[in-house]
Amino acid sequence: MKYFLVLLITLIPLSANAGMGPAPIITSPSTSTTDNHVYAGLKWTLGESMTPKAVVGFNHARIDSNGDTDGADISFSFGFVNGLQADKLRAKYFDGQESLQGEVGAGFDFTHGFFVGLGAKAPFINIGADYIFTSNPRWQPYFILDTQKKHDKPKKRQSLTCPPNSTLINNERCRSDIITINDRTQT
Repeated sequence: MKYFLVLLITLIPLSANAGMGPAPIITSPSTSTTDNHVYAGLKWTLGESMTPKAVVGFNHARIDSNGDTDGADISFSFGFVNGLQADKLRAKYFDGQESLQGEVGAGFDFTHGFFVGLGAKAPFINIGADYIFTSNPRWQPYFILDTQKKHDKPKKRQSLTCPPNSTLINNERCRSDIITINDRTQT
């Protein structure tokens, strides 16, 4: 009896697929897109005035269909309350996912000279710290509210293919083109 049950359990799935042919193979090739945009924001630097500085920049990103995102960013910040005063010119490389990236950058502070920096970018928010190379080197943390939303990842394209010697029928199932009967092949 137990052998009969094993045989029955084995044959049920085989009979359910009889005549259907092999299942199609679904593939999703990776796609990527680029996103170029200009943005603006307000920047607050810890240890300085509570008055923000303006930031304008250009962001170039490559986004893969799995969300991997990397690219470059260049920005210029300036004071605007008591007349225009140049603050920092910055270039950054970023890497992460479409909604959160880590950043590394360098630039020129028009008051203190050259700097390097680390940061994190999320939609509409950027936080980081710059290491200023002066006679008294120090870290200078900052916070930016900006107009940069989340990067949109491209949709994956799906394609269906059948195993060798099979044909795709109605874009949903495969039909075998070769039938084997009693050890003879017929097409």
